Amino acid sequence: MRPLFVLCFAFMPIKDWLVERAAAALLEYKSRPGAIRRALAGRKYTRPPAPTRDRVTVAVVQLGADLLDDGAAFAGVYYTLVREAVERGAQLVVFPEYAWLPILGLLSPVRDLARKKVALQDAVEQLAPGKGFTLASVFRTMAPIVKRVFETTGAELASRFGVYLMPGTAITSNLAGQLFNTAYLYDPSGALIGTQHKLHPTALEREWMTTGRDLTVFDLPFAKIAMPVCMDFTYWETTRLATLRGADLLLDMSADETGDQWYRAVRGDETRIQESFAYSTRAYLVTELFGLNFCGPSHIAAPLGLHSDTTTYLARAQTRDREEIITAELDLARLREFRAAHARDFNFALYEKYLPQAYADYRLRVTQDGKRRVTGGM
Repeated sequence: MRPLFVLCFAFMPIKDWLVERAAAALLEYKSRPGAIRRALAGRKYTRPPAPTRDRVTVAVVQLGADLLDDGAAFAGVYYTLVREAVERGAQLVVFPEYAWLPILGLLSPVRDLARKKVALQDAVEQLAPGKGFTLASVFRTMAPIVKRVFETTGAELASRFGVYLMPGTAITSNLAGQLFNTAYLYDPSGALIGTQHKLHPTALEREWMTTGRDLTVFDLPFAKIAMPVCMDFTYWETTRLATLRGADLLLDMSADETGDQWYRAVRGDETRIQESFAYSTRAYLVTELFGLNFCGPSHIAAPLGLHSDTTTYLARAQTRDREEIITAELDLARLREFRAAHARDFNFALYEKYLPQAYADYRLRVTQDGKRRVTGGM
């Protein structure tokens, strides 16, 4: 599908073609990495001590998403939040899913629609009325812009502050034009440790997102980390696979309209770590842009019994809809001792006997012509 601002000359008046070429050039200009680096160069930076094999201090950013009109402004917002986290002792900083949304503000029509409080689907139609554009069209147009701003900001701040940085998720695309919801992880030198595509789409994401097929566990000097995205934690298989592969810390990031409904939200990481022992975070995006109601509260959690028998939360945001930073020191030595004292006795013969065929049977029941056809029931 053609990008929003690169339409074929043969099918449009030259005036419209020139306008759209100019819009594309403006987006390139507003997202240039050099401007981001210059904006960050003259600021104050402090560096925390490196985490040890036994301890790491984690900060979770509950991020408020306001549209911004250039990449340097986006980097400035991140700078302020990472600096506050580092001043609180953070060595690893975690941002939420869809943290890239403010970059949509580089499109001036998007800022106008947001001021009018236009709903998301209506906003997509109003960006190009009558031309049949979809959410995927807009995201595909913005993917390279988001990539430049997001990756430059993440690498620069990780390097300048000397922290491990998970800057949230961004829209990414491959050479085939497929779109992914992708989490990033940077080391204190600013090098990209790796990425993780979201593995389980929401109903809205099925309209545009290609589902990831790999779950990565990153082996860092102080711990093994996995970063499944939001809905991935609704399925026990995700965290079980990660922890069986040695993950000590699960970085959950979310953009959810039910974050403040405990009975819904608790299906996430805080439940999963009770059955697959690990520390976890959940960083929420909080915004009402385009009629959305993404809310928190964010948290940092441990399995019951590791630190407390009465609560799994080591830190929790005080609000559901305001920007906050929370921190907690994770005792990795204690986690290793806890795991050793509560070793699991898996019945591998049972799982080998039933699970492969159970998944195959379920797939047959819920798909038709290769597409999902049922909405409920196992």
